Amino acid sequence: AAEYLQSERSEGRVGGMFDVGLQAFTPVQARYDVVWCQWVLSHLTDDDLVAFFKRCTTGLAPGGFICVKENVAGTSYVVDSEDSSVTRSASVFESLFQKSGLSIIEKQTQTDFPDGLFEVKMWALQPK
Repeated sequence: AAEYLQSERSEGRVGGMFDVGLQAFTPVQARYDVVWCQWVLSHLTDDDLVAFFKRCTTGLAPGGFICVKENVAGTSYVVDSEDSSVTRSASVFESLFQKSGLSIIEKQTQTDFPDGLFEVKMWALQPK
């Protein structure tokens, strides 16, 4: 990633890079207006995901949001044996948001995807 973003970093368009797994990432306290999570949460266990959201909450500036965009399964979980990812249902995600102390401010479904793919949902979340 460092090589890929080298020009953006030298131009000051990328403020920082964190070469660490999400299960260990801890943001700077009260720094971010938005923490954006897109198509990466399927590699965390439910417990690691709740812990990640709780850590991200501490990194939010007042009024900040955590935004999630992920594939969703029609049943509770779909496990991919090739890459060990887990696709969760919308209800499982929303239960995990609740356990993390997050409120759903807005949610939407991505439209115009080809048939045969997982549905994609997006949530804007804030701490309760």
